[in-house]
Amino acid sequence: MMHKELFGVFGDADAFADACDEGAFDRVCSADSLTVGIRDPDLNAPHRSATYEDDSGCCVIWGEIYTPDGIDWPARWLLERHREHGRTALTALNGSYLVAVADGTEAAVYTDPIRSWECFYTDAGGPSGPRTFGTDAAHVCRARRELSLDPDSLLELAHISVVLDDRTLFEEVSRTPFDGVLYPDSTDRLDRFVYRPREFNYADELAERLERALSRRADLRGTKGLLLGAGYDSRTLLAGIPDIECCYTVGTADSSEVRVAKKLADQYGATHRTLGIDGSYFRTDIDTIRYTNGIGESIHIHQRGVEEIADADVIYHGWAIDSLLKEFFVQKKRIGAFGKSVKLSGLPEEPDAIDFLTDRKLGIMPESADLLADCQSVSEVTGAETLIEDRLERELECCRERCTSEHDLPSVFGIKNLPSKSFRTHLADQFTESFVCADSELLEWHLSTPPEHRSTETFLDAIQQLDPAVLRYRPPDRPRTSSILNQIEGFCRRNLPLPLSPFDSPWPDRRSLYREYDLDRTLLPDSPGLHSCSVRLKLRIHDVETWLASVAGEGAITPEEAVCPPDSRVLVPAEWTATH
Repeated sequence: MMHKELFGVFGDADAFADACDEGAFDRVCSADSLTVGIRDPDLNAPHRSATYEDDSGCCVIWGEIYTPDGIDWPARWLLERHREHGRTALTALNGSYLVAVADGTEAAVYTDPIRSWECFYTDAGGPSGPRTFGTDAAHVCRARRELSLDPDSLLELAHISVVLDDRTLFEEVSRTPFDGVLYPDSTDRLDRFVYRPREFNYADELAERLERALSRRADLRGTKGLLLGAGYDSRTLLAGIPDIECCYTVGTADSSEVRVAKKLADQYGATHRTLGIDGSYFRTDIDTIRYTNGIGESIHIHQRGVEEIADADVIYHGWAIDSLLKEFFVQKKRIGAFGKSVKLSGLPEEPDAIDFLTDRKLGIMPESADLLADCQSVSEVTGAETLIEDRLERELECCRERCTSEHDLPSVFGIKNLPSKSFRTHLADQFTESFVCADSELLEWHLSTPPEHRSTETFLDAIQQLDPAVLRYRPPDRPRTSSILNQIEGFCRRNLPLPLSPFDSPWPDRRSLYREYDLDRTLLPDSPGLHSCSVRLKLRIHDVETWLASVAGEGAITPEEAVCPPDSRVLVPAEWTATH
C-alpha cells in the first residue's frame, strides 16, 4: 500500500469499519455523515495534513496547506469557516490539498482548483450503499464486489497516455471532478479555475508571486533536497529557497544535463548527486506502478529508486511549471523552414487545439492507428482514424466553459488531464514534498494572464528578478537567448555535416536501455506481436496489466487486450489487506 493515504465513507464509524481496517490509519475522524481515515507521517506538522473533530462535525485536510497568518489549527479553522460560509470557505485555503468536511449540515470532499490530488470514489453497496472515496484508486476499487472494465477508458490510457475527464478503468469508480466537490450522492464543478484575463505587468507580478510562494515553502522541517534538471524550471527553486542542501539529477555522469546541473548546485551552495541510469529506471513492479492509479503511465516517474539513495527529508521539484507558468500548452504560430516547423512567439489567428495536442503534447504513438485499425470493436463503431480525435474533441468541449479564448482551451485540457501526475504522486508518497505551482497566487496569475504572455520569455524575465545570475549556466540544448536561434542551431547540429554534435537529450535513451535489459523478454514474453511497438507504448501496456493485476489478480487482462479492449469484462477485486 502507499505510505500516505486518505480514505473515507459518507457514513458513520461503523460504515467505515465495514469498509477497511481502522488500524491502517494514523487518525480516524468521524461524524454521523462522514468518517475519514488518514495515514501521513507529517500529520499535523506545519503546512501539512491536519484533522479536527467536535461533537457535531469533523474536518480532514490532506496534503500541503497554507492558511492566513495566525491560524494554529487549520482543520478547526476551516470547519468553522465552512459552517458559516459553505464552499466559499475554501477561497482562503492555499496549497495542494483535498478537504473532507462534515459541518453538521452537509458533508463534502473538495479538490483544490487544479485537482492536484485525485479523489476516487464509488458507491460501494450499489446505488443505495455508502459512497466510499480515497486517494488510492486500488483501495477504493476493493470496496466493490465486482468491477466492470471500461473499454473507453482503457483505449484512452493505451493510446492517449491518460484516462480523460473524471473516469477510471472501471465503470463503477470515478474521480471527483476537476475543480470540484464530491457529495454523498452527487458531484459538482466549482468555478475557481476559470480564465479571467486582465492587463498588468506580467513579469513583475510573476516575480513577486514566485518570491512569496517559494518563501512560504522554505521553512519545511528537515534536510532539503531538489530534483534538479539543467532546464529553466527547477533552478527557480534554487533561486528562491536558500537552504536546499542536496540536488539530484537523473542521468549519466558525462551527460550535458548532469554537468550543467552540477554547476547550478555549486552556484547555490548545494551538493549534487547523480541518479545513475540502469535497469531500475524502468522498474516495472507494482511498488512503482501503483502511483499511476490506473489512469496514467509510470514512465514519468524518472526518479524511481531515488527513495533508496536520497538522504533528504523534504523534496522540492519544478513539476508543472512549464504548464502553469510557461507555454507548454499554449499553441504558437509556426513557419516552415528547411522542411521543419519553427515555433514563433505569437499566437495563431485560427488555433487548432486537436492538431496542437496531438503534436507531441500527449503520449500518442504513431503505431496506435494501425493497432486500432486491427481492433474490430473500434473499426466497426467509429473507425481507428477518428477515435483519438473524437475523444480529444469530447474532452475539449467539457473544458470550454472555463475559457474566454480558444487559445486557452489546450491549457485547460492539459492542466486537467496532466499525463505526468504519477511523477508527483510518487514523490509525495516517499518524502515531505512541496508543489510550488499549486500556490493560489501563482494559479491566479496563470488565470489572469493572457496566453500570449504565459511564455518562456515572461518566465525568464521573472526569475531573473529573483536572482540576476539564475541563467549563468544555460540549458545545454538552449545556449542562446533567442528561441528561434536555438531551434535553428538544433536543426543544424542534427542535419548538417558540421564539426558539432547534436544537443544531448535531457532524458535517458529509452530504446537503448530497453534493448540492453532485454525487457521484451521480461515484460511481454508471450506477446511477440507487440515487440515492434514503441518502447513507451510497451511500458504503458505493462503498466495497465500490472495495475489491473494488483486490483483483480493475475490474468485480469492480456497485453493484447490492453491495446484492443474487450467490449465487456467483469472482474472480482482482491480483498484489501495492509500489504496491498
